[in-house]
Amino acid sequence: MKKRISALLAVAMLGGALAGCGGSKVATGGEDPNTVPEDTYEINWYMQGMPQDDVASVEAAVNDYLKDKINVTLKMHRLESSQYSKQLNTMIAAGEYFDIAWTTSGVLDYTSNARNGAWLALDPYIDTYIPQTIEQLGEIADNARVDGKLYALPTLKEMADSRGWTYRKDIADKYNIDMDSIKTFEQLEPVLKMVQENEPDMQYPIDWGSDRTPASLMKYETVAGTAVIFYDNEKYDGKVVNLTETPEYLDACKWAYKLYSEGLVKRDIMTATDFEQRLKDGKTFCYVDFLKPGKAKETSANYSFELEQSTVSDVWQDNGAGTGSMIAVSRTSKNPERVLRFIELLYTDATLSNLINYGIEGKHYTKINDNTISIPGDTPYTLQGYQWMQGNVFLNYLTKGEDPEKVEKLKAFNAEAKKPMDYGFKFDKTPVEMEIAAVSTVMNEYRKQVSMGSMDPEPIMQEYTKKLKTAGIDKIVEEAQKQYDEFLANK
Repeated sequence: MKKRISALLAVAMLGGALAGCGGSKVATGGEDPNTVPEDTYEINWYMQGMPQDDVASVEAAVNDYLKDKINVTLKMHRLESSQYSKQLNTMIAAGEYFDIAWTTSGVLDYTSNARNGAWLALDPYIDTYIPQTIEQLGEIADNARVDGKLYALPTLKEMADSRGWTYRKDIADKYNIDMDSIKTFEQLEPVLKMVQENEPDMQYPIDWGSDRTPASLMKYETVAGTAVIFYDNEKYDGKVVNLTETPEYLDACKWAYKLYSEGLVKRDIMTATDFEQRLKDGKTFCYVDFLKPGKAKETSANYSFELEQSTVSDVWQDNGAGTGSMIAVSRTSKNPERVLRFIELLYTDATLSNLINYGIEGKHYTKINDNTISIPGDTPYTLQGYQWMQGNVFLNYLTKGEDPEKVEKLKAFNAEAKKPMDYGFKFDKTPVEMEIAAVSTVMNEYRKQVSMGSMDPEPIMQEYTKKLKTAGIDKIVEEAQKQYDEFLANK
C-alpha cells in the first residue's frame, strides 16, 4: 500500500511539475485566429521516423509559406523508433519545452501521458483555433477522449482494418489460386504445399514477423498485458479475458507450429529480422496482413512483382481508431494558440500537407498530373510511408501506381466498418501498474515462443499462463472487467 501511495504521489507531482514548467493556457485572451501576428514563433515538432538529409530546405519552404499566414517557423525533429519514446519520455519527465509530438496508445503512451499532465487539454481551444479539424474528424475525435477530455488529434486516414492475406499475384494467377475463397489455415495449407512443390525458388510459401503470425488473424483489443477484449467472437461479448487461456489463441499458435514443422516457414523465424527484405526478394507467397483498400499495391509499389490482397475478417473500426496515430500539443508549449493554428492548417491545407510529406516539387519529386507524383529512389527528402503519422492523408498526392480512387475507397472503408462493444473504453491502469509491469516481463520471455511457430506451443502455453498468474494477470483481468462493466452500464 505504501508503494501504491508513493507511486500516486509521484504521478501527481509530475503532473504539477509539467503544468508549472509550461503553464496551461486557455483560449480566453489568446491571439486572434484571423490576423497574422507580428512576432514569429518557432514550433518544435517531434516525429518518429528516419531522419531526412534535406530537411533544412523543406523547413525553409514551409517557413516561407507560413510567414504571411500565421508567422511561424517550423523545426522538425525526426528520431528513429528505437530512440523516440526514450527521448520524449525523458523530456516529459523533466518538464522540458517542446510543442508537438506524435503519440499512440502504444508509443509514448497517449492515455497515460494525458492523465499525467503531459498533454494540453484541447477542448477550450476547439471553437477558436481548430474548428475545421474537429468537424472533419467527427466522432473519431470523441473516441480519443480520456476521462471526457481531448488531449490529442487523431490523424485523418483509414480508421479501420480487416485481416486477411497479402500474396503474390503472379503465382496465384499461374496456378489459378482463388485466395478470396480461402478463409482458414486449414484451407490455405494445401495451397502452400503446392507452391512449395512447384516453385523451388520460393523458400517460404508463408512468412511472418512477430506482428503477423497466424494469431494476427484474430480480432481483439489488448487492454493490458494479455488481458484482451474480443471483437468478433460472441462467446466473449462483455468479457475481459486472459488471451493465453482461450482455445482460439492456442489453436492459432498450433497452426504456426504445424506450418513451421512442415517446412513452409523460415527455419530461424524466431530470430530473423529481415521479413520485409524476404518479401521484397520474392521468397514468399503470402502472409497474414492488416488490410485497407490498396494496401498490397502500396507495399509492392517498388517490387519487381505485384502483390494482391484478400480479406478474411469483417471490417472493424476498433477502440484504438482514434488513438492509433495522433499529434499532441505539449503542456510546455510557449504558444499553444499559434501551434493549434498551425495544426488547423496541417489538417486543411493541401499545399502545407504535401510540402511536409513530400518536400519540394522538382527537387524531391516530379508531378505526373495534378494529383499524382513520382518520387525518385535517391530523393534526399520524403515522408512517403509516414503520412499516416501526421495530419490528413486525404490531402496528399497519390504516388505513381496508386489507385486514382484511393481516397474515395478509404472513406467508404471507414463508413463500412463495424464498431465493437468497447468502442470508447479507456482502461485506467493505475490500480494495477505493478502487476502490468510484472506481466510485461513474462510476456517478453514467452510470447514469441508460443506464437512464432518454432516450438510446440501447448506445453509452453501452460508454463506461460502459470507465470502470468504469478505475475498478477488475474488481478488485471478483474480490474479491467470492473471498469469495463461500469463503461457498458453507462454507455
